[in-house]
Order: sequence, then structure tokens, then C-alpha cells
Amino acid sequence: MSRHHTRLRGFTLVELLVVIAIIGILVALLLPAIQAAREAARRIQCTNHIKQLGVALHNYHDTFLAFPPGAIMNRPGNPAAPPENGRDPSWGATWVVMILPFIEQQALADQYNSTLVARTGDATTPNNAVTRTEIETLRCPSHPFIAALLTQDFTGFVKGNYAGSVGGGRLLRLADFNDSNRRGVFNAIRPDAVNFSSILDGTSNVIMLGEIVASVNRTDDDRGAWGWCTGPLFSGRRNCGGGEQILTPNTKSWTDCSPYASNDTTNVYFNERNNPDSTGADGGVAARSYHPAGVMMGLADGSTRMISDDIDASVYANALAMSDGNPVEFD
Repeated sequence: MSRHHTRLRGFTLVELLVVIAIIGILVALLLPAIQAAREAARRIQCTNHIKQLGVALHNYHDTFLAFPPGAIMNRPGNPAAPPENGRDPSWGATWVVMILPFIEQQALADQYNSTLVARTGDATTPNNAVTRTEIETLRCPSHPFIAALLTQDFTGFVKGNYAGSVGGGRLLRLADFNDSNRRGVFNAIRPDAVNFSSILDGTSNVIMLGEIVASVNRTDDDRGAWGWCTGPLFSGRRNCGGGEQILTPNTKSWTDCSPYASNDTTNVYFNERNNPDSTGADGGVAARSYHPAGVMMGLADGSTRMISDDIDASVYANALAMSDGNPVEFD
């Protein structure tokens, strides 16, 4: 009886290298598509967060017949005249704190004492315990995780990256609040609240909310600190040297200059820079995001839009101002 032996043959080195090369090419081709799909999913979630905030603001308006102010001043004697000073210790609750019951955070709202200033007590004090609480709705998933709290002058405020528009002017400039060509839906310089009838350019033509970029590791940077007066606000202009500039979305020409600026001039990511300190009327914070080519924003009618980085500067300023007589119609 004869036996037939079958010789087993494996891959040669050349064949193995060819297979590895093919797999590498496929991964290189598929990875951008996977990343794009992930960003698309994050963008949808970000849109939903802004939509939720818009609905919450509308519900607040239905309850109190006006939108909340950007922040209130708890200063005895003259509470109606907040200073152009983003470090004044008398600042109290922000618009985010005021809408907590409308974003399913009634328990946090019940803990917060609006008769006290924002910087009250220590980390165990109820107000500070509230403003140190992470709230998913206040963060875009495309934004890197923000580990740092704003701790300068106080024990800390947690950060998000959604903000209300103060209009086409600067962050804390009283003259811009009084200028109908610049005033926006929110402000932190006067306690006057805005209602639908105040938005003369039409609620579908005015930007109310937008994304900002918060420093993920700087504790001396207030952007996104939603419990502090200027943290959840952005502006259309700044004047921190070189004259007044319009802060278009994701501007690469101008850095932010908020009251608590990190003075971070060496960061390779331009949109994360914040310098110099500008506690008063000159400061400004731009709408910024980690989405490619634009910033997700909410209009005063509750709808959402991706606003392109390439939007004309004057058109963008008009879109932030609620009563300048130049309504911007969004597609």
C-alpha cells in the first residue's frame, strides 16, 4: 500500500508583506471616513444640546415673560448699575444658573441661593457645589474634556462650552448695550431682560447661542465657567490692542481677551489662546468650536445653524445684533 503525503504550504514572506500592505492601505482609506462619521455623530449631539438650551430659554421666557439676563449683580446700594468689570466680587447668578430647572436640573436649582454672590463660601457651600457640577448638556462632545476649573479668586467653577451672545459689541461695554446696532439677546452689564418683542430684527434672524472654546487645563481662564458672569457669554467684537476688531467664528486673526485670560500665547492651537487680561469694556470672546469649518449656533427662534468660518464680518455682526435694522436671513 502506498502512502501519499500532502505537503502543507504556508505564506511566503513576500506574500505576508503584500497582505500587510493591503491591510494598511485599507485602514488608511477607511480611517478618515470613520473619523468623519464620528464627527458627524458628535455634531448631531452638539446640535441637540444647543436645541435643548434654546427650548429651555423659550420655556423660561414663557414663565417669566423674558429671557434671563446674562448675569445679575448682588451689590447692596446700587444693583442696577453693574460695573464694566468681569472680576467684581459682587456678580451673582448667570443665565445658565437661571435656566437649570428647564434643563432637568431642578435639584441643583433648589440648592442655589440667588440672593448670594457667585463666589460665596467654599467648595462645600451649596452655591459652589452647584457651579462645580458637571452637566452634560453644557458640553459639546467634539470639544476635548475640560479638566480645569476656573479657580482664580475662588475655589472653582466648572466649565462648559456653550455661551449666550451679548451681540455685535464687546463683552462688558455699557455703550454697546445702549447701542441698538450692537446689543444682543444677553448682557451682563445691565439687569434688563430681553423678550421676543425686543428682537426687532426677528427671532429667526438673530443669533442667541453659540459654542466657545474653553481652556482644558488652565485654571486662570474663565471661558466656559458657566457659574461666573462672563464665562457663558461671547461677543462680536474686542478692542485689546490695535483698535476694535470683529470676532468672526473661529477667527485666526484675533485671540480672545476675557476678564480671566490665561495669557497663553504659545499654545499651538490658536483657538485655545486667551490673552491679554481685559477685565473691563475692551474684552471680547469669539464663538469657536472643534467642528471643521464652522460653529454650531442657536437662533432666537429656537432653531440651530452651522455658521461658517467664512461668513462676512459685517453680516456676522448684524446677525448678533438683535435690533440694528439689518436682519440676516439664514438658509
